[in-house]
Amino acid sequence: MVQISHHIPAYVQHVLDTLRTHGKRGYLVGGSLRDLLRGEMPHDFDLTANATPDEMLVIFKDWRVIPTGLAHGTVTVISEGRPIEITTHRTDGTYTDSRHPDRVTFTADLSEDLARRDFTVNAMAWSEETGLVDLFDGQGDLARGILRAVGDPETRFSEDALRILRCFRFAAQLDFDIEENTAAAAAVCAKRLEDIAAERITAELLKTLTSKAAAKGISALLAAGCAPFVFFDTTPDPSIIKKLRDLPNDAAVRTAALLHTHKEAPVRALLRRLHTSNAFAGSVLAHLAMLDEQIPATPYEARRFVCRHHPHAQSGLALIAAIQAKDTANAAALCQKVFRDGTAVEIRRLAVNGKELQDTVGVRPEKTATLLALLQDLVWQEPTANKKDVLLAHARNVCEKEKLL
Repeated sequence: MVQISHHIPAYVQHVLDTLRTHGKRGYLVGGSLRDLLRGEMPHDFDLTANATPDEMLVIFKDWRVIPTGLAHGTVTVISEGRPIEITTHRTDGTYTDSRHPDRVTFTADLSEDLARRDFTVNAMAWSEETGLVDLFDGQGDLARGILRAVGDPETRFSEDALRILRCFRFAAQLDFDIEENTAAAAAVCAKRLEDIAAERITAELLKTLTSKAAAKGISALLAAGCAPFVFFDTTPDPSIIKKLRDLPNDAAVRTAALLHTHKEAPVRALLRRLHTSNAFAGSVLAHLAMLDEQIPATPYEARRFVCRHHPHAQSGLALIAAIQAKDTANAAALCQKVFRDGTAVEIRRLAVNGKELQDTVGVRPEKTATLLALLQDLVWQEPTANKKDVLLAHARNVCEKEKLL
């Protein structure tokens, strides 16, 4: 077994020592302990303690403390500039909103606190005095690669429906299989996801999509019948799930892959319903649009493709390869060379601007954009043409021929 004490950073140990000095005991708990047992260093550390919130405010009175959720027993202590959440041992009351307990009761009994947690691998605790406290065989499930609810899974999911999506996310992040009864309970309780805020659904979905075993998490989500409560009026293409690993680890690209059978309007509506950022929605829609594009086969076509689809050109080609089973290796190499050479010239990088074309060549203002696009196309064909005298001469010829004056 991993020697937990050897891997606890000094700033965390300082908090544990401070609790001990005041006659209280803190335990490492949850995902941070799970990750340490798997041989991975956590990004952050959570603790549970047999001290009430009021007691913790006194114990850490000389520290910077954020009263994160006093009603639920949580304070955040800043130790050497790093935040550590400490939650009082507690039991939860009823959950009438499928998300938050109506009330919590603080307890000195660690076992009661662990019994309220979601999955066995997250329901272990550790302190120097007790060593590992594992009441639900979480360590065994870690070794087996199994995600199992603590106690009755329907009860766990009925209490907090977000745990259903967390189940799929953990399966994807840890590359674990979901225990049979736990998976069945997720399907039974799926409709409770209607009570979960869109932002919470989106956060779990995007974490699942960018996990190392994303296909496992998304497959479990679909198998449990949760798609209508996550993707709403759109339907993911199940044939693409196994190809997610071949795509860049980018949530927007993978979302576009799953929804590639849909037109822009329903996808845009879904992203609004999920309250995604404008940047994320723009990236998803830009990738979907590229599926109708011709794969560049020449340097000229690569310059045009890169300029039109920057900064998504390379990931767009990866999406095309996955969805359409086309070889885009040559196109990717051409685009990479274009990136490197800087020959995908944007209109703002042309050696002439619109005002110069109006003043020098005499093009009508309403035709200026058309002329600039033609000059840009010339430079895509021949990058050395991006010189003021060359472009002005070409502009005069075009204006006379196309009657743009």
